[in-house]
Amino acid sequence: MQYFVTYYRVSTKSQGDSGLGLDAQKRDRQIYLDNYAGIPFEVIGTYTDIASGTSNDRNELLKAIALS
Repeated sequence: MQYFVTYYRVSTKSQGDSGLGLDAQKRDRQIYLDNYAGIPFEVIGTYTDIASGTSNDRNELLKAIALS
């Protein structure tokens, strides 16, 4: 069994509210899992931050790293 932790991030609240950036990331994740992940697989955690990539204060990223 292959295990995955997924992490999504957008930089601004308006990107997060619109869903456009997050929807594209989720679509691409699903394309990867459907076409390239070993089977069987399980997503054991999904985390999302709405914060600048330069910010060191991304709590969900820290949770994703701790789980992986």
